Amino acid sequence: MDDEYCKIYDARDGFTGEVQIFLAALALGSLYLKRLNEFPRRKFMTWWLDVSKQGVGALYSHIANMLVSAIVAGYKRGQYELKDQCAWYGINFLIDTTVGLFFSIIMLNYLTQQAQKRNWESLRNCGVYEGENGMKHWTYQLLAWMVILTITKFILVFIIWVFYPLLARVGDFSFRPLQQNIHFELLFVMIIFPGLLNFVYFWIADQYLKAGPEHSEAHEPIDIEYTLSHYVTMNKERVEGEIL
Repeated sequence: MDDEYCKIYDARDGFTGEVQIFLAALALGSLYLKRLNEFPRRKFMTWWLDVSKQGVGALYSHIANMLVSAIVAGYKRGQYELKDQCAWYGINFLIDTTVGLFFSIIMLNYLTQQAQKRNWESLRNCGVYEGENGMKHWTYQLLAWMVILTITKFILVFIIWVFYPLLARVGDFSFRPLQQNIHFELLFVMIIFPGLLNFVYFWIADQYLKAGPEHSEAHEPIDIEYTLSHYVTMNKERVEGEIL
């Protein structure tokens, strides 16, 4: 029976919704920690607009992964079938945060190159939202990121279709020990498993979506005294280490 398998979302079970909200909070929290430790540090509003691009993109990808997982779980290709939606979500998520990230970065870099070549003002300086057209730049950059994620998702769905028999076997073998407790399996797939992957994915993507250090208008004013002190301390430690 289908009820014996873990479902990504069940309207009769509020637990799934609570898990998804908690997952989003963890992802956003990791990006704030990144801002606190970066140099130069982005202005809060600039950081928030960067995060909002990732947040909207993550929500879009999350919903897409849920739909793909539900559809693939009811699909059979070859002699092997995997009906566990949570297992398929885990497979989707792993492919999304590795292969998908690779394709997304390639397309984003290509778009940036074309924008600079063709002088597309809103897209030529990713992560810069200053001036009276700041929100216009953010809107176009968000739309561009969504298009990139959509193209990437079609590529990943094709990959899943091609390798369905292999992925179904791997998913069944990997998640079978968790299927005895559907709530724990959902917890694992939606929080424990994506925890590290989300952390790495968002941090890497943020490096390409944010403004570079050369765009001083997107960053907080630099404390020259602190910077010089930090530089002297680092060099002093390096010289002492070489002497020892």
